[in-house]
Amino acid sequence: MSGNVLGHVVLMLVGVLILVVGAFVGSTDKGEEKLNLHRGLGVIGILVFLLGVVALLFTGNVHANLPHFFLGLIAVIFFILAAIGGIAYTKADKTKKQGLRKSHKADAAIGFLFLLVAIVFGIIGIKALK
Repeated sequence: MSGNVLGHVVLMLVGVLILVVGAFVGSTDKGEEKLNLHRGLGVIGILVFLLGVVALLFTGNVHANLPHFFLGLIAVIFFILAAIGGIAYTKADKTKKQGLRKSHKADAAIGFLFLLVAIVFGIIGIKALK
C-alpha cells in the first residue's frame, strides 16, 4: 500500500472514529445538554472524512469502478444530509423538531450502514491490489 493511500486510510479511520464518538454523544444526550459537543464532533468528523477523500484524489489512485467507491460516496452523501438535518433541527421551531430529529438520526444510521459495507469492500480492494 503506497504512502498516499495509507494517508487516505488513516484520515478516513480518524474521521470515522470521530463520527462514532459524536453519534454516541448525540444518542446519549438528554435535553440537548451536549448538543454543542455533538455538533462539533460531527463537523470535525465530516471534515476529516472529506480530507481523506481529497487525500485519495491527490494520489491519482481512484478506482471509480469499485463498490468501495460507490458505497463510500453514498455514505458521505448521507452524512452530509444528516449534517443538514442537524442544522435545520437547531434552527426549527418546536413543531418541526421531532420530524427533523428522526430524519437526522435516520440519515446518520444509513450513512453508518453504507460506511461499514464500504470499509469491508475497501479491505477487500486493498488485498486485491497487492
